[in-house]
Amino acid sequence: MRKLLQKCPSWTYLVLCFVSLMGNALWFQWMYADHTYRRWTAISLALILGWSLLFTGIAALLPRLVKRIYMGVLGAAFFILTIVHGVYYNMFRKFFSFGDMAFAGDGFAFLDSSYLVIRKLAILLGLLCLGLMVLAILLVPKEREGRRFRLIAGGGPLAAGALGILAVCLVFFRGADTMIWDMGSVPATVYENFTDTRSSLSLLGLYHYTFRDIQLVLFPGGGSLTGEEAAEIADFAAQRGHEDNDMSGVLAGKNLILIQLEAIDTWMVDYMPNLKAVKEQSVVFSNHYTPAYITAGTFNTEFIVNTGLLPATTGTSTSVYTRNAFPNSLPHLFREEGYTAESFHGSEGNVYNREQIHLNLGYEDYHSGSEMGMADYTMDSDLMAAFDDMTDDAPFFTFIITYSGHGPYSEENPIYLAHADEARAEATRTDGNYVYAVAHAKETDAFIGELMAALEEQGLLEDTVLAFYADHYNYYMLDDDLNMDIKGVDSLDLLQHTDFFIYSQDLEPETVEKYTSSIDVLPTLANLFGLSAEYELLTGDDAFSADGGYVFFNDNTWVGTEEDVGTQIMERRRINQLLLTGDYWQER
Repeated sequence: MRKLLQKCPSWTYLVLCFVSLMGNALWFQWMYADHTYRRWTAISLALILGWSLLFTGIAALLPRLVKRIYMGVLGAAFFILTIVHGVYYNMFRKFFSFGDMAFAGDGFAFLDSSYLVIRKLAILLGLLCLGLMVLAILLVPKEREGRRFRLIAGGGPLAAGALGILAVCLVFFRGADTMIWDMGSVPATVYENFTDTRSSLSLLGLYHYTFRDIQLVLFPGGGSLTGEEAAEIADFAAQRGHEDNDMSGVLAGKNLILIQLEAIDTWMVDYMPNLKAVKEQSVVFSNHYTPAYITAGTFNTEFIVNTGLLPATTGTSTSVYTRNAFPNSLPHLFREEGYTAESFHGSEGNVYNREQIHLNLGYEDYHSGSEMGMADYTMDSDLMAAFDDMTDDAPFFTFIITYSGHGPYSEENPIYLAHADEARAEATRTDGNYVYAVAHAKETDAFIGELMAALEEQGLLEDTVLAFYADHYNYYMLDDDLNMDIKGVDSLDLLQHTDFFIYSQDLEPETVEKYTSSIDVLPTLANLFGLSAEYELLTGDDAFSADGGYVFFNDNTWVGTEEDVGTQIMERRRINQLLLTGDYWQER
């Protein structure tokens, strides 16, 4: 074998390096990048080729030792990145972004080996390309290569690759118009916004996607608003507004308990008799969705519902959540009306930096599981240890995030063990994680039952409104095909259909068929309670108004109307980003 390698031309290592890089990006494009754009487009292929030439050219120019280290790091880094992308895609149906690292430490706290699923063929192809890079490193000649060789073998590919990348950027990615209709198919808009990882990676290919992602993390933009940006916001606000309707102020002065249900999917409510009974007496928004705009699904919806704004979908400092002003947040709006506002969740306050964020949003206190005296922070029924704190000093606004629907699911999980017999007896199917999900839902339901009973016993139910919504569909099932079969849908967007309903003894039970999503929760509650929100600067709409009526997802597709609302979506997302990263209310 050694003799055979010695007979190879001195430039063989460069060919293998190039083939390894091209192959790594091409197999990944073939296997995963199939969303808005076709797997193979002139843009993605040109960028993959350009970056592969550029990387190879750099290798040719480096001294031998540095060259070998460089090639090793390059091969290993992109091998690891393809594996990470594959795992992410199987878990979230989106690709990894370095912007997700803002909450990575908190996400890793909940990581379980059962989540780490990737296709065996992906690992095999990735290892094959990594093996080619290792072989290339072994074939790097010992003697120093001449200047002419470096100029031709290094300078030529490097220049060709760089010019090719630059040409693609100048031709296809300039002049992004945020007011276009067909935003999902225009390369410049996808490149500029970089909001949907599937569309972006499909368009750009592995290498350009990676460097665009890093660029946005290191240089996220934002800061003080320019005069032009402030004018954009003013124009946006001038075109919107909110008129009183039949539901305006009907719940004014009532207490509110807002409950975010962790991973409680629509079908799970059938196994939750207490929650189901409340839902049957509620105003139910039957076409409600919880689109995931960032990977941290729980925080995604928690932030949206509390602020009426979308989280930053590209890299940005977490200081936008901990330092920016949010005068339209629910706790601020309720406190302006004389309410107390406190939040409760089993996890410690450092998870997703929740304690600091909640205080910045306007909550007077964040109560963690240890502070509440919960014996087991994963068991929702233990939340009742803080019932007195949740209902003290009326009028009160209490925000509760449940936990027990959370994965991982297993035979040893204490939540499952507490309800296993009941779940096995009632579950109508046993495939996948179905029975586990039922058991976990029953623990959340136990809390709901105890909460309703305590409110009635303390004479608080008559004056207390309870609003329920899910943070995301149950992706802890780890099988979206099974999820779609259970829910009777045929797309990942429709899979995000979840529950949202409001209970009050002052409201007649009814079904509202208008399409709503997480961004509509705050304006809807603000209208019902007669709160002084700046509706014109909220990303969503009051469900009882004449506005809205459609749901848009992270890839900018929508449901709820046949009208082309692409321009409206792009405008709302653009203004949302300016309000958030420009710290509009602090600057105003």
